[in-house]
Amino acid sequence: MAHNLYQDRNGRYSMFCTGDRKAAWHELGQRTDGAVSWAQAMELAGLNWTVNKEQLYLPVNGDFASIPAWGIVRSSDGAYLGTVGAQYQTIQNEYAFDFVDALLEAENGAHYESAGALGNGERIWCLAKVPQTITVAGEDKSEVYLLFTTSHDGSMAATAKMSTVRVVCQNTLNMALSANGAMVRVKHTRDAERRLDHAKRLMQGVGSDAKALEEKLNLLAQRKMTRETMTAIFDRLFPKPKDEESNTARRENVMADVLRLYESNDRNTFPQIRGSAYNLLNAVTEYTDHERSARITDGRKTYSIAQARAENALVGTGDKLKTEALEVILAATVGAPTMAQAIYSRPMAPAPASSVGLLDSIVSQMN
Repeated sequence: MAHNLYQDRNGRYSMFCTGDRKAAWHELGQRTDGAVSWAQAMELAGLNWTVNKEQLYLPVNGDFASIPAWGIVRSSDGAYLGTVGAQYQTIQNEYAFDFVDALLEAENGAHYESAGALGNGERIWCLAKVPQTITVAGEDKSEVYLLFTTSHDGSMAATAKMSTVRVVCQNTLNMALSANGAMVRVKHTRDAERRLDHAKRLMQGVGSDAKALEEKLNLLAQRKMTRETMTAIFDRLFPKPKDEESNTARRENVMADVLRLYESNDRNTFPQIRGSAYNLLNAVTEYTDHERSARITDGRKTYSIAQARAENALVGTGDKLKTEALEVILAATVGAPTMAQAIYSRPMAPAPASSVGLLDSIVSQMN
């Protein structure tokens, strides 16, 4: 089952989305034409169930003895979702929608875009469309979403974040919400829901976060990349290994992949951002979303490489890389030349094999 969507005992896939049938994940799940409420979203996505935390027992000398472990069981059919510890606190599916509703309260026109469950239902998500668009350099547009995801097997914390999807290539830049720049991430431990309630009060105003991100991206679109800033950025994002020759080769390959994407500039769809710091951020993001290698863990054995990469890009190490890239590139390019000074003298030559050669070739195209 390459899609890994949860399928209930009636054969219904646990997922819904707005848009046409092709917009649905693998054309599975339920589809709607317009906006839906949180209650409708839960029903359409097949998430209208709860979970219970139950003590586990082992047979001992013809009797049963409790062990220091608990199971998470779905109340609707008794399905076993995962084993957790004593401190684990459940966060019900309904709370995910309640949390997102609270953040969207001031966003007139916001609506749920998709929701669903993966595996046996141990991981759930809901995604809401915020009625804002981020525009960079006058033409390059990104749609704005709010994502909430959590698990029922102890594999991840409850996580909420803003996500922007770049229309031209479907690259996703995930951003921490406000509240001192901290992403909403709450572990399933004591008072988890109370702490999420506190986070809701801190995180109001997704629209203002989108505006702040738009300002940062437009700053990057005005800054010209140089060899010095490019090198400094790569040294921060992809540090040089101290030993292992294989890691050095891997770093070279990663840098070369990012540089080729940077040189392509999405096939030069927006020529005005070519050679800019924003161009580099897009390259790092595209690499992370579509090309970066991904490890399939024991708990995700049914995943394909593409699924593992997508999950990492949303809530894992890929997400961390993209968020770090934005801040590193912003800091490294302070005082950089403006794009008014960046003039490409000729078309790019065929790309050299090494990242160093490719970097020199790219920089040589700019006066």
